[in-house]
Amino acid sequence: MTQLAGLERRSGQDRREDERPVFKKLYVKGMRASVRRTEDRQRIVALDLYKPSLFIGIMIVLCLSLLDALLTLMLIAQGATELNPVMQYYLSHGPQVFLLVKYGLTAFSVLIIVLLKETLITRYKIGTGILLHVFAAFFGSVVIWEFYLLSL
Repeated sequence: MTQLAGLERRSGQDRREDERPVFKKLYVKGMRASVRRTEDRQRIVALDLYKPSLFIGIMIVLCLSLLDALLTLMLIAQGATELNPVMQYYLSHGPQVFLLVKYGLTAFSVLIIVLLKETLITRYKIGTGILLHVFAAFFGSVVIWEFYLLSL
């Protein structure tokens, strides 16, 4: 037994290298919910499993963003102006373009936060849940302000 203790039993092949086709990755349920190795925490790692609370947080942020866009369009119909020059540009191309860009930018931002989950925790000590709470609080306060403006 003492002779076998020092022998290297690993094959030398990194099992973390995923050889599955891209489409198979989308429908095959994985098992990786967190990053264990220190070296993996230093790079961007795609996980397979996420907590249901993360999905709920994402849905809240996306719904509040969409509600913000709809309320903005209602306020503009009543004579208000869009102060954000970027969104004003897209608003000049029509309400559908405005809604699509507003929702798309929010969804893209949330996607980046989810993909960088482990990196944010390791490097900056900021959890994805905290960032989603900040986004939800921001959009929630904007929506409350817009409801107030509509009541005037």
